[in-house]
Amino acid sequence: MIPLVKNRALRLFLIILVLTCFQPAWAEKASGEFTARQTCPAFVSKNKSTNPDNARIQPGYKYNIIELLPAGNPAWYRITVPTASPKERWVNAGCGEARLSDGSHSDNNGDSCRIAGQADSYVLALSWQPAFCETRPDKAECRITDPGAYQARHFTLHGLWPNKKNCGTHYGFCGEIKNQKTDFCDYPAVTLDTDSQASLAEVMPSVNAGSCLERHEWHKHGTCSRWSMESYFDLATDLTRQFNDAGMAYFMNRKIGQQVRTEDFISRIIAVLGPAAKDRISLTCDKGMLIEVRLNLSISLAYGTDLEKLIPEAPLQAESDCGEAFLIDAIGQ
Repeated sequence: MIPLVKNRALRLFLIILVLTCFQPAWAEKASGEFTARQTCPAFVSKNKSTNPDNARIQPGYKYNIIELLPAGNPAWYRITVPTASPKERWVNAGCGEARLSDGSHSDNNGDSCRIAGQADSYVLALSWQPAFCETRPDKAECRITDPGAYQARHFTLHGLWPNKKNCGTHYGFCGEIKNQKTDFCDYPAVTLDTDSQASLAEVMPSVNAGSCLERHEWHKHGTCSRWSMESYFDLATDLTRQFNDAGMAYFMNRKIGQQVRTEDFISRIIAVLGPAAKDRISLTCDKGMLIEVRLNLSISLAYGTDLEKLIPEAPLQAESDCGEAFLIDAIGQ
């Protein structure tokens, strides 16, 4: 509260001083180019992670900058994405390099999104491999068409992703490798003991198939976690098995080749993982098929913790894009 001051000029001065000192951080108008270094979501609202058309910026493309936030050391840039609607979108600074037209600022790092151990939540990403292989038949693991194989009747591990809120979902590459490789096998190899290797190979079929997804997941995501390579994959494997064993694999097996209402799938999730899961799970579909399930988990994640207990304190998840129903694809079809 401004104290009662009789002198009008002094009172006006105090009002201006208070407003200056306590004004919130607003976006600042800017112009220049933002060059994307990786694929990142382009949000209508960065605070709510709103992205109704799933717009993304693509590596190597340049986008016009219209605003930045905060001034001086921007964490976000508002750019125009010609293919999006609306075109004005927010992207995280760590997703590329910004060069402003007045030359007063050039941001080419995003280092705060590449420091290990700063995660504030996690995402468990699980694939329904038969449908994934309909969209990526070139992958080595997609040559496996045995209906008795693990990936024919269970969700498989895509990844376990540490997230840092002010980096969006692009908190990654916290080790020696700082950029994504075009071919996952160009990353340094992942070395695990015999038991951990066998367990991972079961829930992540690309390990034995040789397409090297585990290398990408470790160097992009695992290096940002607080665990060793072995502990990270043991944890991710355990969480994948918990999800399947909770009843989700059984549910999927009964529905293979059928259309499933999204509402029924979510109801099943709630039944086995609790009511909090409804707002912390996101479904991804393509060509009318369920491709992936992403489940937000709390920062208290630790090996042996029940999956159900990791959900209530996790951040809310973005909406799914599966519509009212989707197909549960069968392997090799």
